[in-house]
Amino acid sequence: MVARWAAAALLWACATATYAQAWTLQRLDDATASADAPPADTAGPLRPSRPDMLFERERGGVWWKLTSRMDFPADEAPKLLLYTPFLNQIEAWPPGADTPSRHGVYGAHADDRYSPRALVIDLPDGLRAGQTVWLRVIANGSIPMHVDIAPLAQVQREDLHYAYRRAFSLGATTVLLLLAAAFWLRLRERAHLYFAANLTCVLTYLLVLGGEARDIPLLEAAFGESLQPQRVLASLGGLFAILFQARYLDVDRHLPRIAIVLRVCAAAMAAIACGHALFDSRLLSYLGNLGLMVSSVILLLVAWAQAWRGQREARILSIAWLPLLGFCILRTLELMGAWNAPAWVGSGMDLGLATSGLLLTLGLADAMVEMRRDRDRASRLAMFDGLTGLSSRSAIEQRLAQEIAQAEGSAAPLSVAFIDLDRFKAINDQHGHALGDECLRIVAARARNRLHDRDALGRYGGDELLAVLPGATLAQAGATAQAICMAVRTHPLSAGEQTVSLSLSIGVAQFVPGESMATLLARADAALYISKANGRDRVSIAPPPVSLPTAHMDARA
Repeated sequence: MVARWAAAALLWACATATYAQAWTLQRLDDATASADAPPADTAGPLRPSRPDMLFERERGGVWWKLTSRMDFPADEAPKLLLYTPFLNQIEAWPPGADTPSRHGVYGAHADDRYSPRALVIDLPDGLRAGQTVWLRVIANGSIPMHVDIAPLAQVQREDLHYAYRRAFSLGATTVLLLLAAAFWLRLRERAHLYFAANLTCVLTYLLVLGGEARDIPLLEAAFGESLQPQRVLASLGGLFAILFQARYLDVDRHLPRIAIVLRVCAAAMAAIACGHALFDSRLLSYLGNLGLMVSSVILLLVAWAQAWRGQREARILSIAWLPLLGFCILRTLELMGAWNAPAWVGSGMDLGLATSGLLLTLGLADAMVEMRRDRDRASRLAMFDGLTGLSSRSAIEQRLAQEIAQAEGSAAPLSVAFIDLDRFKAINDQHGHALGDECLRIVAARARNRLHDRDALGRYGGDELLAVLPGATLAQAGATAQAICMAVRTHPLSAGEQTVSLSLSIGVAQFVPGESMATLLARADAALYISKANGRDRVSIAPPPVSLPTAHMDARA
């Protein structure tokens, strides 16, 4: 590990030394310098700066002096590049220029020949050792700009690579936003709404900070002149990130005290967003960056703790959030002026945002699949009886309604049979409910074995079953009912040293076109009552509806 850090430090030192040998960069600390013409090469006082970093915090226009220490031939069409300029404006005076060239990502001085990753300043005559390029920096926000001089071919090649990378990160973020919005519209779960809102802020922030918003008139008008809208956007993004992660990890239930801290952080981010909308304050920006870092670290620690306890969502969040958090902290420290980050931090932010968004979307999709499984399990419990494995009452009634509709249209016969276990209460009282449950399971299995594939059997309530027999005439249904009675009667149930004899009372009715399902079931129930009244252990056939006696739905043994 030490060797790796030493190697990285050596590479960084070598890169800095290369810049130091190529040119120097100095800031002119003279508030009285004219804004209309570059200062003399002997002007001062000059404050040395890192040659690869131009970081201007003061607004209103400040002169910077870049002096070459080596030759950059004109035949290579060298370009002076200032990366991540955002809203900064530059007036450049190359050697021998009578008028400045003006550069900016947004506004009238935007240069569509190059990508918005950098301001590209032409050096038409090249740059010889000892020559100076004066830069008047009109800063609009404390954003450091990396400095480089490169030939045109390299600039174009890097622009192409940048376009590929941005297309991936912006495209991926857009797709993830659409997925998150679709999840929320489908499930109405607040975690998906917070995630979609956060991705909206992230996508807009990427477009604005990267400069692609200059091609979208609405975004350019909103964000192309002032830092305040961008700071409001960043604060809202932080707010929605806190709300999403807290909801996704269910912090309120698992860690209520931490949930209070996160609510305070969320309220602070909301207040800072309102403050940015009203005031142009660097202090609010620092507080917002600090609050976002603190809440992010807290949430990451919470995710680790919950992942250690086995929470699936926390594991996904830990994997997705850790790389992005690292890049965010590095970038935030750079924006706060705490250090000068290398150029790859910006690229890492793009890839980190896209990758973490993808992983979190996969996590949300996984949660949605798990929710679907839970719903399917609940639906299955509602459709099937847990004790016997037969259809539930609602399911068998739904099946009967379908069969009645088909019978009405096709004139095919349809019969039903109400099946009741005789003296079931006495079995429970004498042998216990466990044996009573086993009797129900045995009766259900034996009845099901006597039915055809198309027939349906459900537990209608208590010890009563309902068989739906499509295609069966009254005589065929009666024969099936007799077979079920025989199967139960001739095979007593053994319970340890005891033998329990079982019998069934069954009422059978055939559907008559035009009658309702309630009438059909009432006739079958009335036939069942007749079987009970005539001594049980028998099958009774219901008469047609015209001679149907009053049904005694509540009469049971």
